[in-house]
Amino acid sequence: MKTLKGQPISPGYAEGTAFVYDRGPGNGVPRYQIGRNQVDSEHGRFHQAIERSAEELQSLRSKIKSELGQAEADIFAAHLSLLHDEAFRQRTRERIERDLVNVEQAVDAEVSDLARALEEVESEYIRERAKDVQDVKRRVLKHLGHGPEEELKRLPAGSVLVTRELLPSDTLGLDREHVTAIVMEHGGETGHAAILARAMGIPAVTGVAGATEVIEPGSHVHVDGQSGEVTVSPNEEAESAFVSVKARQSNEATHTVEEEYTGPCRTQDGTDIRLYANISRPEEASQPEMKSLEGVGLFRTEYLFLGQPIPPIEAQQEEVYAAIASAVAPRPAVIRTLDLGGDKKPAFLTDSFEANPNLGMRGLRFSLAERDLFETQLRAIARTALKGNVCVLFPMVLGVDDFLTAAERFRQICHELELDDVPPIGAMIETPSAVFELDRIATEADFLSVGTNDLVQYVLAADRNTEGLTGRLGVHPAVVRVLQQIAEGAAAAGREACVCGEVAGAPTFARLLVGLGFRALSMAPRRSPAVWTALFESNLAQLENTARRAVECRNENEVSDILEAAGATLT
Repeated sequence: MKTLKGQPISPGYAEGTAFVYDRGPGNGVPRYQIGRNQVDSEHGRFHQAIERSAEELQSLRSKIKSELGQAEADIFAAHLSLLHDEAFRQRTRERIERDLVNVEQAVDAEVSDLARALEEVESEYIRERAKDVQDVKRRVLKHLGHGPEEELKRLPAGSVLVTRELLPSDTLGLDREHVTAIVMEHGGETGHAAILARAMGIPAVTGVAGATEVIEPGSHVHVDGQSGEVTVSPNEEAESAFVSVKARQSNEATHTVEEEYTGPCRTQDGTDIRLYANISRPEEASQPEMKSLEGVGLFRTEYLFLGQPIPPIEAQQEEVYAAIASAVAPRPAVIRTLDLGGDKKPAFLTDSFEANPNLGMRGLRFSLAERDLFETQLRAIARTALKGNVCVLFPMVLGVDDFLTAAERFRQICHELELDDVPPIGAMIETPSAVFELDRIATEADFLSVGTNDLVQYVLAADRNTEGLTGRLGVHPAVVRVLQQIAEGAAAAGREACVCGEVAGAPTFARLLVGLGFRALSMAPRRSPAVWTALFESNLAQLENTARRAVECRNENEVSDILEAAGATLT
């Protein structure tokens, strides 16, 4: 038995069989001189590899956004920024032309210089970004025909991944069902691999010196993501102790949720706020925090379609929807139909997307144009309703016309399946046109959901991923006023409006939303305890006063100051 010590970067306890993944120090970059007449050809290869890498990253971001959320997807914004950086491109082209070297050698040299500069910075956070640029290099080299991606997508069941370090793309490629923990020699808490491991709920330890040499492939390993201890080939006593600690920690986490966050979420003056879950995969419906929530407020179905060569058949979809409905029964599960288009491009339809996809075939507009795909999904949802409590939600509704077209087709399918009661049908309010037609949409819809992620960028004509804007757009006074208008319009129509965008999971913003009039919020399950506590410690009069002041602000800084001050008075 050997006990190794490292730094915990993702909490939890896990055990399994060591899978040693060691790329080794060499990168296998081909190096050779070229003739002057080959420069243009190498420039062309470079341009093609850059464009293919960017397309791949866009697809990857959309998949991660669907499965893990916006913040995790934004990790790859830096990768895209480097690929699109004209200075980086120009310096690489100059190396090819000046030194008469092949493009692989030029890319390796340029990225290596940048990585070394980052690694010399005192800040750990900046040093960790060196791994991002190395990740970009590996991706570009792959599209130049070198350095194929390692296969981490089909690990043996119960694997503890042992490696020198993980680049962000490595982490995303993990077979989440089969990897139980990660042990790394290098990589910090602020690294993107660590961030993604935490988002995926995989216990991880870093800084374990010589892990790839000390831990033999196939050996049994315990990983303590709380203390950073890694035990190799544990004896009987260590095995028994680890099982006990793991069970106790799991029970304590469950009891904490059950004891502290049970019952309705209620402000100090007795105002009930319904908290729901945003999930992207069926297994998320079984997280401990789900016990305290009112159900699933948003199930993103895109993961079933993204990255697949063909769309899933009706039976496959029904199986997934039924699993979610069963996990939260008798509470409702809101299933959102495909929100494809924009930055979410399924492999089987990639060629049909426009040059400006965010303003093209998106959401419901996309689904109504792809009727076979849409109706297959509607049938799967309707069949699920025969067995469970589900609702259907249409994304990116533009107005009452497209909503009614989709709703009527769903009702027809329900009648064809002899479904006695048509499940509730909801509309997502996330376009300016839907806000202007809110009164008409609310009359026809059974419920409303507010998608703040897209609503914000369309209201302000600003991509929320733009550097320098991320985190500021949501508190712009115009957004606050639009949200107030939606809350008031929904109340006037007697419809519940549930905010299911990212901001609902931020305690400070959740208080603002309640002050504006919303009584239902949906968020990632793990974010719900903090929101529950923030609202429990508030009273409605305070929240409404804060909201009134926020509506009158002139800029996002003033809104932020008001929200921070209001939050500070509660702590």
